[in-house]
Amino acid sequence: MQTQHWFYTVWPFIGIGGAIVMFVMLLATDTFRASTTVSRWRDPEWLAWLAVPFYWVHQFEEYSLPTIGLPYSIQEMICEKIGFPPYPDCPIPLAFYPVVNIALMWFGAPLAAYIFRRNVLIGLSFWGLLFANGFVHTFGGIAAGAYNTGLWSALFLFIPFSLWVIYVSAIRGPYSGKVVGTAYAAGALTHTFLFMGYGLYKAGLFGDAGLLAYAALVGFMPIILAAIASKFFKPESLRPVPPR
Repeated sequence: MQTQHWFYTVWPFIGIGGAIVMFVMLLATDTFRASTTVSRWRDPEWLAWLAVPFYWVHQFEEYSLPTIGLPYSIQEMICEKIGFPPYPDCPIPLAFYPVVNIALMWFGAPLAAYIFRRNVLIGLSFWGLLFANGFVHTFGGIAAGAYNTGLWSALFLFIPFSLWVIYVSAIRGPYSGKVVGTAYAAGALTHTFLFMGYGLYKAGLFGDAGLLAYAALVGFMPIILAAIASKFFKPESLRPVPPR
């Protein structure tokens, strides 16, 4: 592969450390809860925050395996899927991977969870990204009949808990199915924008710097798309309701 800056190896480990800290805060404190009168597992606001450490765990599974000696590289897998040669000949800059993942889950997802208190659609949008990502990994593994980097966290965290959030928020919760469905669509569409970026880069529509700028933008795409979609809903339908 290309010569790597030390941060390219270290950042997933920083993320898993942050996930451990955040899991403790989520499970042992009331910091992220909208109400203490119901189980935190039935609190959509708390669940909005839960998406953050879940994805940090996923990023660790995706990007740490070569470092700990396992023969799985998501960077190589992505180059292969797009039709590029393996590294060091793959043209995708290695900086792309930490930029897009850090933008998404170190900045975008916590911001969306924070905004939940004002706009439920934005607050739940990153669960749509987790749901789509979970299906991509799971069906990719089924089709290939083999493990792919990120499969276990996608299968056992993303898919079941994404369905649980839908159940708690819309099926048995106070929010419209259209609001929650649109939130999920915003996150899922972000996954499509990510793949579009690879295609635009391969087509030569932008270079390395453009790809990195695009990666940073994708990090906030669920929020952007959910904010646009919010214009088509009555404001009262987007306001949080205390869980009961």
